[in-house]
Amino acid sequence: MLEAVPGGDLMSESRRMIARSGPGWCDGTSRREFLRVGAFGLGGLTLADLLRLRAAPQRAARAESCVLIFLNGGMSHLDTFDPKPGQPLEIRGEFATVRTSTPGLVMTEHLPKLGRLAHHLTVVRSVGFDGRLGNHSPACYHVLTGREPQGEDAVLAPPRPTDHPSMGSAVSRLRPAPGSVPSFVMVPDALIENAHLTPGQFAGWLGGRHEAFRLQGDPSLPDFSVSSLVRPADVSDERMAARRELLGRLGSGRMSRELDVYHERAFDLLSSPRTQAAFDIATEPPRARDRYGRDKFGQSVLLARRMVEAGVRFVNVHWPNVGGGSNWDTHSNGFNRLKNNLLPLADRAIAALLDDLDDRGLLKETLVLILTEFGRAPQIGRTFQNSGGPGGRDHWSNCFSVVLAGGGMPGGRAYGSSDAKGAYPADRPLTPADLTATVYRALGIDPGVTLHDAEGRAHQLCDGKPSTELL
Repeated sequence: MLEAVPGGDLMSESRRMIARSGPGWCDGTSRREFLRVGAFGLGGLTLADLLRLRAAPQRAARAESCVLIFLNGGMSHLDTFDPKPGQPLEIRGEFATVRTSTPGLVMTEHLPKLGRLAHHLTVVRSVGFDGRLGNHSPACYHVLTGREPQGEDAVLAPPRPTDHPSMGSAVSRLRPAPGSVPSFVMVPDALIENAHLTPGQFAGWLGGRHEAFRLQGDPSLPDFSVSSLVRPADVSDERMAARRELLGRLGSGRMSRELDVYHERAFDLLSSPRTQAAFDIATEPPRARDRYGRDKFGQSVLLARRMVEAGVRFVNVHWPNVGGGSNWDTHSNGFNRLKNNLLPLADRAIAALLDDLDDRGLLKETLVLILTEFGRAPQIGRTFQNSGGPGGRDHWSNCFSVVLAGGGMPGGRAYGSSDAKGAYPADRPLTPADLTATVYRALGIDPGVTLHDAEGRAHQLCDGKPSTELL
């Protein structure tokens, strides 16, 4: 059920007017309302080829941007945000609980920093979907697009052009960022499972213009830079201006005019001080970087904050693909891995993000979503022959937790509940489609809008129902 907590941060519904300077931003009477930039990182295209222009009417929005933190592998809800301290050891696990800033809202002892910020959080404990889709690839597709995979896509299918678009791509289409910044950014890189790209994180039938701009690097490294945004050393301002002038003389007709716009946006990205500054993480004070953690995930979360400050609409932060069973797929040795390798890094970085957004007055207009593809089974494994492995838990999609903060949503509360063992929703069940629809509504997008692909086929963006209680 929904618990209203005394002293919770009941944020007002006032919004900051969307009035940001930058090329391409016009008022609602303009023939063209927005220019957006997106990059398709799957091929060997040039930056200019990856940029697209799109105009779209808008609704009033609660949130101006969204940071989606994806803890891929399947975060155990029982060992994080929905502990069951009253259950036997083989279900409750090894961890104790910690008091939080919200009376009655408990979480694992290994999330002390987030516990201190619980008054900002809405913990949704009743998300779930059919256990038959409990493999990583179809589950990722399901939660990242809000669309249940069908047929062979429900097993281990690669990304396809006919896939339903990710949330970030849909936001790129319907609420493009103003100015020269990309609308959708992915850090530190795309999700990979068993050397294959994971479906659900791309633009699908919306087309390459709405793919994420992928950083494809480790922002914790001393020499980190975004190579596609670095102007070649031999290209001076004069040469850039000359190329721009030459471009203006080439071609005619609709296709050429659109291509001209894409190249113009590429020039903007390569020459815009605002864009360059947003990606230059080296300018952050060392103490600020330390607060997020000098690891790949921590510095990616810090970059997400900088993206929001620069005006990027949607940022996907993925748990890094560093191999060696280092993600949240805790089949065995789960408690040691959670305690030593996973929870401390996540707790530190996400808490620093929330603190910084709040201090800068950006939290109430920035929706932070902590998401995973499914939870973990209530029964702890004892051998590799049973549901998990020694000290681990198996996949479990029937019930798991996600966390929201900011974006105009009240904090300091739990939405829904799981049953005594954390196996199934007991109250206010929420499907991935419902969650996706709620995110769209928070961003001022009608989740039921109809869009068309390149062949003119009509698609409904989302068939879920937004939760008015969450909003």
